[in-house]
Amino acid sequence: MKFAVISDIHSNFMALENALCVIDEMRRTGQGVDGIIFLGDYLTDFPYPQNTLRLLDECIAEFPCHFVRGNREDYLIRHRYNPEDGWSYTSSSGSLLYTYENLTASDLDRLEAMPICLDVNKKSLPTITACHGSPKNNKEWIMNRPQLIDRYTTEIAGEVLLCGHTHRGGVVEANGRRVIFCPSIGLPQDRNHGSRMLILESRRGVWRYRSVTVGYDKHKMLTEFHRSGLYEKAGVWAKCIIKSMFDEHDHAARCVALAWRIAAADGFAGGQVLPEKYWIAAATELGLI
Repeated sequence: MKFAVISDIHSNFMALENALCVIDEMRRTGQGVDGIIFLGDYLTDFPYPQNTLRLLDECIAEFPCHFVRGNREDYLIRHRYNPEDGWSYTSSSGSLLYTYENLTASDLDRLEAMPICLDVNKKSLPTITACHGSPKNNKEWIMNRPQLIDRYTTEIAGEVLLCGHTHRGGVVEANGRRVIFCPSIGLPQDRNHGSRMLILESRRGVWRYRSVTVGYDKHKMLTEFHRSGLYEKAGVWAKCIIKSMFDEHDHAARCVALAWRIAAADGFAGGQVLPEKYWIAAATELGLI
């Protein structure tokens, strides 16, 4: 039994499409997977989210697929029920609003129906528990947090816990279980460079994994940022994502943190939406613009 594990697509349909081509090539050479486990954060940040959803539909038609919901999907769902939350075409929320406006009601229904945690049971093989952040909270970060890892490995049904969210690969063992962190296919930020997915295979009753690197044309994707209008609509955030696409560092997190520090030093206390001038000041200091 063999699964492909894909996490954190972030609407990067080019990386996803090439990953699916690799999976298809494996099938043609007799090394095919028996299903695909998706670990959330399918959308936001890259252009044309409908392309990603189309590819996911193609996966469902070809393979048994298992989906969990990421925190990015939760942002979109919350906006559905609270459209007066202040989203606008600025650096703070332009990428989210662009994604939301390119989705249909049935797309949102589909995302909302996904669980944040599920168990994958196959025949007599050890159970796999899959989640995005943690089994209880899809925004929770458990990598390098031993107390949380100890807690969740005593609570889950699976002998393996698959997690996304970190955009980094890794593995840790606790309480007789393995926690495997899946790197990002869409927006990697790992010391092992490249868009990556995992191949999880049962050998003698034990789940073992290997990493597969997938390439795509980043300059072509840059063209799509401009063609789609996302480059203008998401402001500094789009520039952070583009730079991260090329060098695989988390520029968005650095820029957000610095922008809030600049705002605090300026006496800003206006709520959750950060004025554009602080984004621009932070991006300028970091050399992003």
